[in-house]
Amino acid sequence: MEEKVFGLSVNQVMAYAAVANVLLVVVLTAINVYYAWYSKRQAEATRAQVDASNRQAEIAEESLSILRNQIELQRTEDLGTVSLQLKVATHRVEDWLKRLAADTYPQLPDEIKILPEDFSIATQRANAIDQVVAQNMGAASLYAGEAETNLNILRTQDPAQPQGWKEMQAKATKNLNNARYKLHLARARWEAEVDLPEKA
Repeated sequence: MEEKVFGLSVNQVMAYAAVANVLLVVVLTAINVYYAWYSKRQAEATRAQVDASNRQAEIAEESLSILRNQIELQRTEDLGTVSLQLKVATHRVEDWLKRLAADTYPQLPDEIKILPEDFSIATQRANAIDQVVAQNMGAASLYAGEAETNLNILRTQDPAQPQGWKEMQAKATKNLNNARYKLHLARARWEAEVDLPEKA
């Protein structure tokens, strides 16, 4: 007599168990395939994020490089501008001193402008690099401004009255000498401490 379990023969139970095992294997395989597919998608998404991060890092590095180049170009331009303005200002002050060196009444132009027009911009640019140079340039501007005032007053004086215009001439000369001294201080420090491609 055959043994029965739950009303089924042993062979039937074994057959159902085998079918159940096969179904379980299929389900487990499907789950494994799904997790493998999901993991692959996760890995691809992670790889895409890494690639995007790398691209962002490259873009940031390029932007930083461009910014550094712009800063370096601006610095080079500032160095050249300040150097040129110091030279021009020094020459202009010395020209005015030569004009006032004679004992005769000086011939003055209608418009008296001692320093170049871009000198104040150069002073601002120098301030970003060396504040002491900028301070000396600012002091030179003040002395030059005083000298311009003296020369404008001198121009109104009567050339036939030396006692009237010689005092203004002396004041203008003193202010111009002070301006020249401050310019020399600024230029010496600028050329000593700032790495200029060439010095004059």
